[in-house]
Amino acid sequence: MLNRIVRFTFIVLGLAILWISTSRPVMKFIVEQRDNDKWWGVFQSRQGNLASMAHLDFLKKFYTPRIKEHIKPADPTYPKKSSLYLFGDSYTWSLRDTNFAGISSFHFINRYIGGSYHLDTTKRNILIIALGEATIREYFDSTRMIEDLYDSAKKKNNITGVYLPQHPHTQFASFPFEMLPVNFFNKYINQNLECNLFNYNFIMPLFGCKAAINYYLFRRASGDIIISDDGKFLFHKSNVSPYVISSSYAPLTAEDIKILVGGFNKIYDHFKSCGFTEIYLSIIPNTASVVQPGGYNHLIPLIQNNPDLRIKIIDAYSLLKNSSEFLFFYGDSHWNGKGKQKWVDMVNEILTDNQTL
Repeated sequence: MLNRIVRFTFIVLGLAILWISTSRPVMKFIVEQRDNDKWWGVFQSRQGNLASMAHLDFLKKFYTPRIKEHIKPADPTYPKKSSLYLFGDSYTWSLRDTNFAGISSFHFINRYIGGSYHLDTTKRNILIIALGEATIREYFDSTRMIEDLYDSAKKKNNITGVYLPQHPHTQFASFPFEMLPVNFFNKYINQNLECNLFNYNFIMPLFGCKAAINYYLFRRASGDIIISDDGKFLFHKSNVSPYVISSSYAPLTAEDIKILVGGFNKIYDHFKSCGFTEIYLSIIPNTASVVQPGGYNHLIPLIQNNPDLRIKIIDAYSLLKNSSEFLFFYGDSHWNGKGKQKWVDMVNEILTDNQTL
């Protein structure tokens, strides 16, 4: 009898954890409540998302300062002739209207959630698509961006968004009922289960001990993180594995580039027809594409230099690759404050160049 009660209890608890881990609103609520330094809180990403995912926070060589980046305000004297729409991700979501010159309004659209626009016909309406290289092949294998960014006067938002909090171990997605029975659980179920079962501050020292053993004895990182060939950087496996489409080293054919360029051209034509004055594409490279280029598939230059591409380019790849200053973090997957500032400066040159617009 006792065994039955125990088995039934574990079955109920297991089903409850599965349901919680696949429910977007419940996971969002849980992480918000556990976003603290108490023993039951969610482990905080303090030294960079990759360093924290690998539990290598104790290594100063991978330290990423968590001081808030202060991107300098733009010159306020420029005439405010433009409305800027920035379709971006974690590389750009901290930017504000004060960082850009000559704009009357600024609209950030999170690529993971989508959003709408309402154009001011008295202004130049500029759309900048600025996304990390890792998302390009998966996201732009179709023209889904046309559905994710829409005219608010013509369509309601029916997008099933993905909530991405500032925690490296946890991502949430709405339960995809429309996909049943093919995808019964959302694709972030493993990360959410890890959060609910193991991601507690009081457990982290155990993971830290394992990470230290792996690093000092075997010179490797834990989990989905690997160390660069020179030992200076951390990479996510998905960005360097030749078997993952988001990787800098994944095989790339001429047909792949043709499909991507064709998709960008359709996106460009669509938003031009909707009334945008100009549309720009800025692909922000994986760190590995720049600091460990051996075997790089050259996705970004092949797209940007394609003679059939109609969309205009803001060349973040050349900016980061050719800079005499170091513009990446060692233990984080993003560019550092200097890299972001240089990119903003390049955007402001476009916004204040009347001939370009």
